[in-house]
Amino acid sequence: MLCVDGIFVGTAFLRCDKAFAITVCLATLYHEIAQEIADYFMLTRYGGLSPAKALAANFINGLSVLLGAIIILAMEDMSELSIASILAVSAGIFLYISCVECLPRVMKAHKTFPDLGISFLSFVVGAVPIGLILLNHEHCE
Repeated sequence: MLCVDGIFVGTAFLRCDKAFAITVCLATLYHEIAQEIADYFMLTRYGGLSPAKALAANFINGLSVLLGAIIILAMEDMSELSIASILAVSAGIFLYISCVECLPRVMKAHKTFPDLGISFLSFVVGAVPIGLILLNHEHCE
Protein backbone atom coordinates (compact mmCIF):
# COMPACT_ATOMS: atom_id res chain seq x y z
CA MET A 1 0.00 0.00 0.00
CA LEU A 2 3.01 2.29 -0.01
CA CYS A 3 2.23 2.76 -3.66
CA VAL A 4 -0.57 5.05 -2.49
CA ASP A 5 1.94 7.47 -0.95
CA GLY A 6 3.45 7.78 -4.41
CA ILE A 7 -0.03 8.47 -5.76
CA PHE A 8 -0.38 11.33 -3.24
CA VAL A 9 2.93 12.83 -4.29
CA GLY A 10 2.36 12.32 -8.03
CA THR A 11 -1.11 13.86 -7.84
CA ALA A 12 0.22 16.85 -5.91
CA PHE A 13 2.85 17.51 -8.57
CA LEU A 14 0.33 17.13 -11.40
CA ARG A 15 -2.54 19.18 -10.01
CA CYS A 16 -1.19 21.57 -7.35
CA ASP A 17 1.25 24.44 -7.27
CA LYS A 18 4.91 23.58 -6.78
CA ALA A 19 5.13 24.79 -3.16
CA PHE A 20 2.20 22.63 -2.04
CA ALA A 21 3.51 19.62 -3.97
CA ILE A 22 6.91 19.95 -2.26
CA THR A 23 5.15 20.18 1.11
CA VAL A 24 3.27 16.96 0.36
CA CYS A 25 6.50 15.31 -0.76
CA LEU A 26 8.38 16.32 2.42
CA ALA A 27 5.55 15.24 4.71
CA THR A 28 5.36 11.91 2.90
CA LEU A 29 9.12 11.46 3.25
CA TYR A 30 8.93 12.21 6.99
CA HIS A 31 6.02 9.80 7.37
CA GLU A 32 7.79 7.09 5.37
CA ILE A 33 10.95 7.30 7.48
CA ALA A 34 8.93 6.81 10.67
CA GLN A 35 6.95 3.97 9.08
CA GLU A 36 10.02 2.17 7.75
CA ILE A 37 11.71 2.30 11.16
CA ALA A 38 8.60 0.80 12.74
CA ASP A 39 8.41 -1.82 9.98
CA TYR A 40 12.03 -2.76 10.55
CA PHE A 41 11.42 -3.40 14.24
CA MET A 42 8.24 -5.36 13.52
CA LEU A 43 10.03 -7.52 10.94
CA THR A 44 13.03 -8.24 13.16
CA ARG A 45 11.21 -8.66 16.47
CA TYR A 46 7.95 -10.32 15.49
CA GLY A 47 8.63 -11.46 11.93
CA GLY A 48 11.80 -13.31 12.78
CA LEU A 49 13.81 -11.78 9.92
CA SER A 50 17.50 -11.01 10.20
CA PRO A 51 18.42 -7.31 10.12
CA ALA A 52 19.76 -7.63 6.56
CA LYS A 53 16.58 -9.32 5.30
CA ALA A 54 14.40 -6.76 7.10
CA LEU A 55 16.34 -3.89 5.51
CA ALA A 56 16.07 -5.51 2.08
CA ALA A 57 12.32 -6.03 2.52
CA ASN A 58 11.88 -2.41 3.62
CA PHE A 59 13.89 -1.17 0.64
CA ILE A 60 11.87 -3.19 -1.85
CA ASN A 61 8.64 -2.15 -0.16
CA GLY A 62 9.73 1.49 -0.22
CA LEU A 63 10.29 1.32 -3.98
CA SER A 64 6.52 0.98 -4.37
CA VAL A 65 6.25 4.70 -3.52
CA LEU A 66 8.14 5.41 -6.72
CA LEU A 67 5.87 2.99 -8.56
CA GLY A 68 2.78 4.89 -7.40
CA ALA A 69 4.25 8.23 -8.49
CA ILE A 70 5.25 6.82 -11.88
CA ILE A 71 1.75 5.40 -12.44
CA ILE A 72 0.08 8.73 -11.67
CA LEU A 73 2.56 10.77 -13.70
CA ALA A 74 2.13 8.41 -16.66
CA MET A 75 -1.67 8.67 -16.50
CA GLU A 76 -2.07 12.44 -16.55
CA ASP A 77 -5.72 12.24 -17.61
CA MET A 78 -7.03 10.28 -14.58
CA SER A 79 -10.40 11.60 -13.51
CA GLU A 80 -11.10 13.04 -10.07
CA LEU A 81 -13.40 10.08 -9.42
CA SER A 82 -10.64 7.58 -10.21
CA ILE A 83 -8.16 9.25 -7.87
CA ALA A 84 -10.78 9.64 -5.14
CA SER A 85 -11.70 5.97 -5.44
CA ILE A 86 -8.08 4.84 -5.17
CA LEU A 87 -7.52 7.05 -2.13
CA ALA A 88 -10.74 5.94 -0.42
CA VAL A 89 -9.99 2.23 -0.85
CA SER A 90 -6.43 2.79 0.35
CA ALA A 91 -7.61 4.67 3.42
CA GLY A 92 -9.96 1.82 4.26
CA ILE A 93 -7.18 -0.73 3.93
CA PHE A 94 -4.85 1.35 6.12
CA LEU A 95 -7.56 1.65 8.79
CA TYR A 96 -8.28 -2.07 8.66
CA ILE A 97 -4.62 -3.04 9.01
CA SER A 98 -4.01 -0.61 11.85
CA CYS A 99 -7.12 -1.61 13.81
CA VAL A 100 -7.04 -5.37 13.21
CA GLU A 101 -3.33 -6.15 12.93
CA CYS A 102 -1.30 -3.43 14.62
CA LEU A 103 -3.39 -2.15 17.53
CA PRO A 104 -3.96 -5.58 19.12
CA ARG A 105 -0.21 -6.28 18.96
CA VAL A 106 0.59 -2.96 20.59
CA MET A 107 -1.94 -3.56 23.35
CA LYS A 108 -0.61 -7.09 23.94
CA ALA A 109 3.06 -6.07 23.97
CA HIS A 110 2.71 -2.97 26.14
CA LYS A 111 1.20 -3.61 29.54
CA THR A 112 2.48 -0.57 31.46
CA PHE A 113 1.33 3.02 31.15
CA PRO A 114 4.78 4.34 30.11
CA ASP A 115 4.97 1.78 27.30
CA LEU A 116 1.52 2.77 26.06
CA GLY A 117 2.55 6.43 26.34
CA ILE A 118 5.59 5.82 24.13
CA SER A 119 3.40 4.04 21.58
CA PHE A 120 0.94 6.93 21.57
CA LEU A 121 3.76 9.46 21.25
CA SER A 122 5.14 7.51 18.29
CA PHE A 123 1.72 7.66 16.64
CA VAL A 124 1.53 11.42 17.22
CA VAL A 125 4.99 11.95 15.73
CA GLY A 126 3.87 10.10 12.59
CA ALA A 127 0.44 11.75 12.35
CA VAL A 128 1.40 15.40 12.98
CA PRO A 129 2.90 16.10 9.53
CA ILE A 130 -0.24 14.82 7.84
CA GLY A 131 -2.38 16.98 10.11
CA LEU A 132 -0.24 20.03 9.39
CA ILE A 133 -0.77 19.62 5.67
CA LEU A 134 -4.52 19.43 6.22
CA LEU A 135 -4.46 22.85 7.92
CA ASN A 136 -3.69 24.34 4.53
CA HIS A 137 -5.89 21.85 2.67
CA GLU A 138 -7.00 22.80 -0.79
CA HIS A 139 -8.27 21.00 -3.82
CA CYS A 140 -5.94 21.60 -6.69
CA GLU A 141 -7.02 22.47 -10.23
